[in-house]
Amino acid sequence: MAADDNLLRSPSAKVRYLGSARWGASENWYMRLTSAALIPLTVAFVWVMLSLLSKDYNGVRAELGRPLPAIIVMLFVLVGIYHMQIGMRSVILDYVHGHAKEWLLVANLFFSGALALACVYAVLRIGFV
Repeated sequence: MAADDNLLRSPSAKVRYLGSARWGASENWYMRLTSAALIPLTVAFVWVMLSLLSKDYNGVRAELGRPLPAIIVMLFVLVGIYHMQIGMRSVILDYVHGHAKEWLLVANLFFSGALALACVYAVLRIGFV
């Protein structure tokens, strides 16, 4: 499918295209990539969280105000949410049929985006405000 073909499709046809076999190959690749990325990110995230256990709120704010811990936490959260979104999309494509599939794919995308925004806002608020 050419890029111009996608412009001519209706919104529901575009959502149906997300469930095609062509999407599945790249979905599998992204799932593996995020899985591999989450291994070192999880170790780094646990290290950051263990270093925060003995601190009070102001100490946590000071620690998350430093670039490296804030970046580690945000990368862990964002890659984890993207991994979750890919997994839920796979479940929806496998087990839901009809128009409910389209609605759930859109809901999955919006939920993942809202969760990512909320988590990034929380980290930035704690660390920099």
